[in-house]
Amino acid sequence: MDKVYLWYFVSHIPITLLIDVQPLLPPDMIPQVLHGVNRLLTETLGDPFMIVGAGHSELVWFRSMLLCELILQLPFFFYAVWALWTDNPHRHLPFLVYGVHVSTTMIPVLGTLVRGEINRTCGERMLLASMYLPYLLVPLSMALISFTKCSRAISAATATLPSKRKTA
Repeated sequence: MDKVYLWYFVSHIPITLLIDVQPLLPPDMIPQVLHGVNRLLTETLGDPFMIVGAGHSELVWFRSMLLCELILQLPFFFYAVWALWTDNPHRHLPFLVYGVHVSTTMIPVLGTLVRGEINRTCGERMLLASMYLPYLLVPLSMALISFTKCSRAISAATATLPSKRKTA
């Protein structure tokens, strides 16, 4: 799974910087070529979250999560790439925190796409949900695997501690 995680984080850096940040910016700050990518997402695929400028979504909660992605997650992506590349044994606790955080934030995104009050056909909803689903599944698997590794490490460490039982 480390190869999947490495690809996930390496690919997520340009996605965050070039695509995910767009709804947070005024339209005139976005290069024209990136407007085309945004139009593909919003007009062709019907993504209600990524609309830029006039007619943008009023989903403030989603923009708040994009801001968290930019401020909190983007620096973590660089750490994660380094930790995976160097096979850092201490990566599992930060990966657990990241995986739980992102899995939790993806639930309202997917819920809005599947059952929310957005004007999309069932097919459009499913297509959009399938585009966002990897951003739930990869972090969720990361959280589960990292939890297991952290639990084992804690169990091994506490097993070597001297017993504090009183003797009679």
